[in-house]
Amino acid sequence: MLEVLFSDSEKGSMKVAKNYKVKNMLSGAVSYIGKKPTKAELEKHFEGQAVGGSSQDVVNIGFSLDIGDVSGEIDGNERQNVFREMWGRFEVDNKEQEQFFQNQRKDMEKLLSAAKDGMPIRIWKSAAPYSTCGFHFVCNLLRNINCNISVVSLPRYNPISEDEILEYSHWGEVAAGKFYQFLSFEKQLTNIEKRIISDHWHDLVVENAPLRAILNGKLTSVPENFYDFIIMNNLPDSDFIMAKFIGKLLGEYRLGISDSWYALRIDKMIEENKLIVVENKNPSHPYGKVLRKV
Repeated sequence: MLEVLFSDSEKGSMKVAKNYKVKNMLSGAVSYIGKKPTKAELEKHFEGQAVGGSSQDVVNIGFSLDIGDVSGEIDGNERQNVFREMWGRFEVDNKEQEQFFQNQRKDMEKLLSAAKDGMPIRIWKSAAPYSTCGFHFVCNLLRNINCNISVVSLPRYNPISEDEILEYSHWGEVAAGKFYQFLSFEKQLTNIEKRIISDHWHDLVVENAPLRAILNGKLTSVPENFYDFIIMNNLPDSDFIMAKFIGKLLGEYRLGISDSWYALRIDKMIEENKLIVVENKNPSHPYGKVLRKV
């Protein structure tokens, strides 16, 4: 069984989940804030089960396809330029960038090889735009390959007791030891479903919009300012630090879009004089500016 996920963090969690053992987690380094938890509290925190299989049978199709040009090769110049723009404020050198794209290509080829060899494929998708786009892309990639595909769709809410529920926006928020709890949601993907989803991805590629978002449950092409109303509606009247503001948006809206996209749109608003930079309070931090709305 080859597990397919759509970000590096999700891939890392699944690799642990495949052979999850509580004792391994407890024997590792554990950090905490405040009072040291008891042994019983730690055991409860890390309780879980393994998904099963080999940790090597996990791939990340993490091309962040909700953002930018998708008209060319999936790791061609157009896509690489999208990532370079997203990474612009971070210290990511050319070697690291090249390694990132090599890893992406390697995982995609691993997926294709597994499908052609008859290995069952299990896709873990969520309603986050990058994940839904990745799912559509994979269906298109495997369109003409006769293979067994199943899908585990992340529910928005997971009840854990009569009085408590957990809310998820993407698989990166699920602890490695908890993935097994969602195996009951696994469903087979039929060939006709694969073709329909593949056709829809083809249409989105032809449209080649700056963004793709979920509207009324459907993946849809949208303009690059689609999320700007969220930024504008939440701007404080007083000066604010960019990092804290982006963190607030990520925490409150939980749309599965990246901090980097919010930062790019805020930079655009600075260019358009909708926001002004009061000071660069922490030049070493990518979001260290103090801003003020005009």
